[in-house]
Amino acid sequence: MYLSRIRIQNFRNFEELDVLLSGDVVILGENRVGKSNLLHALRLILDSDLPDSSRQLSFSDFWDGLDAVPGEQKISISVEIKDFEDDADILALLTDFRLDEDPQTVRLTYEFRPEEGLEGEPSTPDDYEFVCYGGESETKRFGHSLRKRITMDLLQALRDAEGDLAIWRKSPLRPLLDKAFAEISTDDLQAIADAIEQSGNELTSFETVRDLQVDIAELFRDFSGPKHDINPTLGFSPADPKRLYRSVRLLIDEGERGISDASLGSANLVFLSLKYLEIQRLISENRRDHTFLAIEEPEAHLHPHLQRSIYRNMFASSVGGEDETVPLSFVLTTHSPHIASVAPIRSLLFLRESAEHGTVGYSTASVTLEDDDLEDISRYLDVTRAEMLFARGVLLVEGDAEKYLVPAFAKELGIDLDQMGISVCSVAGTHFRPYLKFLTSLGVPCAVITDWDPREGKRPLGYNRTLKLVGDFLSITAAEDEAEIVAELKDMDDDAVFCHSCEEYGIFSNEQTLEIDLCDEGFAAAIVTTLQEFPFTQPKQAKLTEWEVDNEEIDDDELLKMIEAVGKGRFSQRLLSHIEGTAPPGYIQRAIQFVVDRV
Repeated sequence: MYLSRIRIQNFRNFEELDVLLSGDVVILGENRVGKSNLLHALRLILDSDLPDSSRQLSFSDFWDGLDAVPGEQKISISVEIKDFEDDADILALLTDFRLDEDPQTVRLTYEFRPEEGLEGEPSTPDDYEFVCYGGESETKRFGHSLRKRITMDLLQALRDAEGDLAIWRKSPLRPLLDKAFAEISTDDLQAIADAIEQSGNELTSFETVRDLQVDIAELFRDFSGPKHDINPTLGFSPADPKRLYRSVRLLIDEGERGISDASLGSANLVFLSLKYLEIQRLISENRRDHTFLAIEEPEAHLHPHLQRSIYRNMFASSVGGEDETVPLSFVLTTHSPHIASVAPIRSLLFLRESAEHGTVGYSTASVTLEDDDLEDISRYLDVTRAEMLFARGVLLVEGDAEKYLVPAFAKELGIDLDQMGISVCSVAGTHFRPYLKFLTSLGVPCAVITDWDPREGKRPLGYNRTLKLVGDFLSITAAEDEAEIVAELKDMDDDAVFCHSCEEYGIFSNEQTLEIDLCDEGFAAAIVTTLQEFPFTQPKQAKLTEWEVDNEEIDDDELLKMIEAVGKGRFSQRLLSHIEGTAPPGYIQRAIQFVVDRV
């Protein structure tokens, strides 16, 4: 069973959010874009711990674009669920809530709206009511009995894992201990209680401890008076065998330290592990059928390697994961590229702020890509730690040379890519198509910077590459005149005109390859100076000296061989020391500006 769709209307950041899903959900987005509000929207439908008083909303919960008094407007939140038929218990709970034209889909809806039969316009929150119903008929109401079986548990951001573990009522260790000790006889517990009481009496029999106990009791009685006296004493734990095990605490380092001595990250990991065990127990005892475990900022206090290890295993164990062992779905909000890099590629939900319609969403579940392309992207995100997923804009480049140089070129233009939220991402080759499709489908402004790669007597390699990329862009953006645009591009005989026309769609090409074009656009002296830093043979050093005297003598093929011998990435790193004050090549300037204008 999994969430297949979320739709939100007129709630907080959202005028209208409508996204398809395919299992676990990993919500990405900048601060204040509405990630926590989306979780709260889901809680209104699914969280059994949320009291009905919290489901009675106020005017401040309406979308900011509405008037101060929303009038006849309503807040509507719905989720759709698929793959529920294999579990007889879930089927019995949800079967009445199927959609009429799609019985394989269940819909659950929360609405906050003017009270039925209200006379006149609603003017205060008291004039509104909430209803929760399933399917397509408001007569099919649901409440706590459904949420108890199919529920959402929330672990909030900035949670105090150590404090919650120390408080019996909040600790996820409590229900596990309740279950473990329920099968132990009262006589066995009484014997232990008697032994503890005897040891406590011996410990408090020392004169100084006895005097302290008397001082505490007398002072409390003086303050409170006899009517409110609670008779405080010192001891190990209550002598009641039924309460005895409440003193059990989780210890670390083989029992040498308490959880208060653990790091914040370790305490969070312990809390998460216990919560996971608690959910498993509830399901195994048939007290719950499915859990949506929502975690805000699960990366809190965790080392990057731990983030990847923990959540890679947790995603694999959830419904839809590799093992399919636990009827559990994750709903995470995160700023961590390490967690995003191991998340299932179809689980990503991007929230972005729009100028007029509040927050909008883009889900990878609805991205149209071949399985091979998705596998390439998934591996790429894992290796690069998913930086592109958190970017406001992306410049896609061929290799390390461009990855080092483009940010420096942007700086020469007075543009700080980090402040703009723009990432430069190398695809380690010319296979741009899946990445362009992926980013464009998710609403991320992007541009491709690629080599033209001319060939003797043939069309340049960059021609077909560029034409296909333009076609992909037009297809994803649903351009009405896609066929006409592509046909017009194919009819162009002038390469320069062709490349300039393709820039309108975010594809930017040079005339040769990066290094040769740099030579032709004022970087020849810097390139020669950089190469002279490396230990070439005497003949090559002599050649570099000739080129230093006269840049016009540079041989393109020989230059590329020298750069490749050094390594393009290493060469570009050293070149950065010699290019300050030099204007970037025109096509790179235009590519940078293309993305800047769109973020």
